[in-house]
Amino acid sequence: MRIRTAALAALVVGAVLFFAFNLKFPTFPPVSVKAEALACIGGVIDDAGHCSKETVFPITNSLLTTVVVDVLLVLLVVFGVRNQMVPRGFQNFIELVVSSLHDFALGVDKKNVAKFFPFVGTAFLLILLSNFVGLVPGVGSIGSCQVVTDPVRLAKMEEDAAKIKPTSFDALPQQCDHHEHEELVPFFRAPTADLNMTLALGLMAVILIEYFGLKALGLEYLVRFFNFREGPMFTVIGFIELLSEFIRIVSFAFRLFGNIFAGEVVLIVMGYLFPYMLPLPFYAFEVFVALMQAVIFSVLTLVFMSMATQAHGGGHDEHEAAAH
Repeated sequence: MRIRTAALAALVVGAVLFFAFNLKFPTFPPVSVKAEALACIGGVIDDAGHCSKETVFPITNSLLTTVVVDVLLVLLVVFGVRNQMVPRGFQNFIELVVSSLHDFALGVDKKNVAKFFPFVGTAFLLILLSNFVGLVPGVGSIGSCQVVTDPVRLAKMEEDAAKIKPTSFDALPQQCDHHEHEELVPFFRAPTADLNMTLALGLMAVILIEYFGLKALGLEYLVRFFNFREGPMFTVIGFIELLSEFIRIVSFAFRLFGNIFAGEVVLIVMGYLFPYMLPLPFYAFEVFVALMQAVIFSVLTLVFMSMATQAHGGGHDEHEAAAH
């Protein structure tokens, strides 16, 4: 029995190694930091998937995926609350997620949770689903082939095509013919892998933070930024605080974008180098990163909102709140 098991394991490992070293991408797939355009309202698309300057509104693959995510969220709400008297099945799961988020928010700021939770909870679910959608097979790899005409990119493609080594799987169809100077423009892209999306989320979060602070404290809220009553030291600290408010937008945007985009690049590299088995641990890690980034964004937003409603001099330090 042990011999059979060992032989079967050796056969499986041998098959995996054989396919891993013979069936690879013909060239390293292109990685674009900017979301590719699928359509351009009022303009045209170039061979790189970018709209011309006269474009009124570009429809990118990340925008299309965002619409899909929004529809999924609406469906979650519809199916999650359709039976309010006797919840069961999927509705129990939705209520568990929402109640867990609400209980956590209560632990941060019990007094103002009713004001903060609608945005924080929605942001968490939107970011989480956007991150997970980017890990679905086909997102980023299914699209249309476009012929490249840019001379610089053509020269790079010809150089890469010359390095392709023939394998026993050359007869298999590829996504795009690199020898014909074609590149893939995917139909879908993770929304949070687009800096426009994360920047919008960060901007909305900071605007709401300032709004809740002004609503709770009135003009007294501005004292933390323009404090001329307690000496020059506090005046300088106030300007630093004001600068930090703008830095939060950048921090929110680039933290989320950098982690999700970098994770996608890591999965592409691992799939290129060793298509079978090896990418699995990285894939599992990216699932964890997707969850953690949604948690970090929502928790920091909640903490900063709570801090903004505290009177100046209440002893609430930003680092202490973030650590909490």
